[in-house]
Amino acid sequence: MATAPNPARMGSKKARNSAARLVAVQCVYDMAITGHDAGSVLEGYRDHRYGQEEEGIQFVPADLDLLAKIVRGVETRRPELLDMVQGALDKREGTAQPEALLRSLLLCGAYEMLAHPELDAPLIIAEYIGVAEGFFDKGEPKLVHAVLDRLNKAVRS
Repeated sequence: MATAPNPARMGSKKARNSAARLVAVQCVYDMAITGHDAGSVLEGYRDHRYGQEEEGIQFVPADLDLLAKIVRGVETRRPELLDMVQGALDKREGTAQPEALLRSLLLCGAYEMLAHPELDAPLIIAEYIGVAEGFFDKGEPKLVHAVLDRLNKAVRS
C-alpha cells in the first residue's frame, strides 16, 4: 500500500520558498478582498490547498514557516508597508495606485525587504518579479523591480 507523499518533503527548499512567496501574495490579496485575517487565510491554505493536486497538476507546496512569516508580517505592519510602497511609487511619474493584486505583491516584497535583512535583496527582487510574471504580462514586472529596488536602497542603505 503506497503512502501519500509528505508535502514538506516535496520539491527543493528553494522551490518551497518560491511557492511560499506566490501563496503569500494570494493570501494577502485574499485578506484585502475578503477582510479575512492572516490566521484564516493561512488555515485555508493549509487545510485545502497544501500538498493538493490542482487541475491535475501537483504543485510544489509552500514552505509553511516562510508563508506564515510573510502573511502575518504584512498583516501586522500593513500601514508602514503601505507608506513604504506608496513612497516608492510616488517617485515614478504617472504611477497610479496599483490594483489589489499588484499592491499585495508589493506589500509582500516590501515586508521581506524590511524584515529579512539576512536575505540578499537581488534574491527577494527576483522572486517577486517571478511572481509578477505569473500574474501579469505587461509592465507590472518592471514596476515590481523598480519599486523593490527603491525600497532596498531606502531600507538597507
